Order: sequence, then structure tokens, then C-alpha cells
Amino acid sequence: MKPTSIQNLAVLATGLLLGLSAPLLADDEDQSVRYLVTVADDFVVDVYYDGKVVPDESRHLLAETFGATTERIDVPVHQGDWIVFHVVNDRMRWGGVSYFAAAGLQDENKFVFVSKISSADWSACDDPSSADRFIAEKNFLSDRPAREIAKPWGDGDRLMKKYAGDSWFGEPLWGRASDTWIKYIVP
Repeated sequence: MKPTSIQNLAVLATGLLLGLSAPLLADDEDQSVRYLVTVADDFVVDVYYDGKVVPDESRHLLAETFGATTERIDVPVHQGDWIVFHVVNDRMRWGGVSYFAAAGLQDENKFVFVSKISSADWSACDDPSSADRFIAEKNFLSDRPAREIAKPWGDGDRLMKKYAGDSWFGEPLWGRASDTWIKYIVP
């Protein structure tokens, strides 16, 4: 059943009341993700989908800005899946700034999820000896939330809006180390 104009207005009003500049998809719309967009300073080493590495041919470099990268990752993601991003940053560059943000989209400006510090669905692992288990097991270390970035890279939000859609309303997040794994569990 398609949402009525009144239902769409209610979703928009709720998003505005919560301070969101764009609502997520309505409950009765298809919630599957067609692709992901990421921006990382410095870069994403690997992406894992339900514990398996995403093949390089599904990853597309959209932009490279002084070493920072923007990617489109063509992978369908559904409720109950999990995605892990292995991200790294050279803390000696640019005064120690870093950045990682992601969005799961159906199409430009049709967000299914975005990176949010306040969301319990985002977690981080900073211990390389625990990384394999963090990747393979959906709930392992899910109680270790991703964190706000102390010095976020200034161009990251602009690039997310350029490549994911100008109504992107997410936040950058990170772990505790310059080499970290960030997990999103799709509710």
C-alpha cells in the first residue's frame, strides 16, 4: 500500500521536529539498500558484507581529494544484514583530522540509513586481534559504540552531500584508533 499525502506529510513533519533535514523512507516503502556511499579521510581498506569481503569490482572510487576518498559500493543490503568498514587515517597529516561517514541508499536522496553517532546500530573495533571476529559475528562488540570525531575533516560533509544527495543528514564517526573497523547492523 502506498502512503497517502497525509502520511508523507506526517513523516516529513516528524523528521523536521527531530531536527532531520530529510526523512528516512516511510515504513511501508521498500527498505532495501541498492548501494552505499562512503567518504573517508584517509580511506576504506576493505568492506565486508555479512562477514564476507565485498569484491573490488563492486567498489567504485568517485573522488580522491588529497588522499581522502569517496566511494560508491554496489551491494544490496537488507534488514538483519551487517556491514563492516575497515578505515585508516594517518594522524600525522593535516593536523590529525579524520573522517568516516556512510549512507545506504536506494537512489540519490533516498536514504535507508546514514551514519549517526547517537545510533546504537554503529559500533567500532580498534583491536586488530579482534577484527576477524568483529567482521564475522554480527553482534560481537556491538556494545562498543562508534565515536564522535575530535577533529573532523572539513570537506567530508560536502562530499557526502555531493555524492549521496544534498539532503544527507548523517554524521561522521570513528573508533578510538587511527586503524579501526566500523560496523553497521541493519535493524
